[in-house]
Amino acid sequence: MSKKTFSVDDTLYRAQAKKLVKQLKLDETKFVREQAGMLAQNFASITPPFVSYSKPKLNYGTKKDIAKGKEATRAGFYSVVKMMTIDGQNWKDKNIRSAIERGDMNYVEQRLKHFKRSKKRDMKVRQYSDNRRNKQRNSRGRAYRDATPFVTLSRSDAESGLARAMDRVGMAKASFARAAQRLGRKKPIKDIFKHFSKVHAVVTVTRNPSVATFTVSSHGLDQAVRREKEVTSIRLESMVKRLKQIIKADAKKAGFKTR
Repeated sequence: MSKKTFSVDDTLYRAQAKKLVKQLKLDETKFVREQAGMLAQNFASITPPFVSYSKPKLNYGTKKDIAKGKEATRAGFYSVVKMMTIDGQNWKDKNIRSAIERGDMNYVEQRLKHFKRSKKRDMKVRQYSDNRRNKQRNSRGRAYRDATPFVTLSRSDAESGLARAMDRVGMAKASFARAAQRLGRKKPIKDIFKHFSKVHAVVTVTRNPSVATFTVSSHGLDQAVRREKEVTSIRLESMVKRLKQIIKADAKKAGFKTR
């Protein structure tokens, strides 16, 4: 389980931003809570799956992002797991068909050693397990380039594993989305929201000093960890820009000319 603590406190808007907050007479604790929620959304947007690599946004992810993730998961699954069954007509050899039917992995594996010009040549034959498949994947959930595929005799076992893998797509995004919603942000799309009961997200907000902290735990947080400084910096820039816009708007209402 990849675990990382992300926090927003008064250091995020100390100096210029804090001065602007006081000038606008905003509630500091409320302001920090809102910014923490936005930061969680930013992290969700850059956490896989996503259609393309981009700057942090104020969303959790779209249906297209989830669809892209499922497409990659399916491709990665089949690149690692090969299935041999007797329900097709590809196996004319009665001995192999019989071995597959009775689950004789040793016999099939020995026969595969002699399959010339076949992608299944020399493959290991194993019973399917999520743990074995996961060992063939990197931190992003993709199959290692040098991963050695294995053959499973039971299609039903493998397809159940694929279904479980597909069902987990979007779980990392959900960990940030759950934290963001607890900090007052909107609800994510249902493909992400459905994971809320499976992810860990703890939020704390304090006063004097005003500190908002959220802790999330899930597989697939590596991208967020690597881009933490970038995302925090962009959130700070956006925050200051927004505060200046509010000040200009207030000045215009009061009759002052602004640039």
